[in-house]
Amino acid sequence: MALSKMSFVYVALALFAAAPARADVWDDAYDAATKTRFIPVELWTGADWDGARVIEAGKADLTFGRRGEKRITGPEPFVRPGTNDRILVYRRENRGKVQLFAISSNKDGIGRVYDSRYDRNCTDEVKFPLGLWKQGETRSYTIQCGSNTRDIEVTIEDIDFVHNGVPHSLRYRWVVDGGTRKGTDNTYVYSPRLGNVAVIEHVK
Repeated sequence: MALSKMSFVYVALALFAAAPARADVWDDAYDAATKTRFIPVELWTGADWDGARVIEAGKADLTFGRRGEKRITGPEPFVRPGTNDRILVYRRENRGKVQLFAISSNKDGIGRVYDSRYDRNCTDEVKFPLGLWKQGETRSYTIQCGSNTRDIEVTIEDIDFVHNGVPHSLRYRWVVDGGTRKGTDNTYVYSPRLGNVAVIEHVK
């Protein structure tokens, strides 16, 4: 028997209500059995993530910080100083300070290629981890910044937890050159759609 227009609407609504709610794409990023997680660029930029396990420079336009003083935009083209090396970078601004970030060649992190506070040209710095990481994992990097060599350690402290009511947040520790100076030993917290939500400085 043919359904009336009103009956069809009721049936459609009933089917919609009975269908299971679509899981958040961030749920599938974490495997509780192996304690591993895929970390996309979008966790750093605060952009929406479609769940695809690819590392690529998607669009970013995020204002954050306690007073909205920080902003990330991009990507935009950038030519490394003294080279013909063209890359895509994100621009991060904070009260007059400008930093440019790029995805590392190994696609396991994103880091600074330019910082207005210093005269530097860094290659493959990892300031934020990307890709597949495991709870408690530490990775070490030796990078070149101009004529200087820097040693970096990134340790996942809490790979998937609830921070201030936001699930699937990430907490990790970043140490450069042994963490002997201010700003060289920090713990960072990032939350989906919010980006960086906390910084803890470990001052020695």
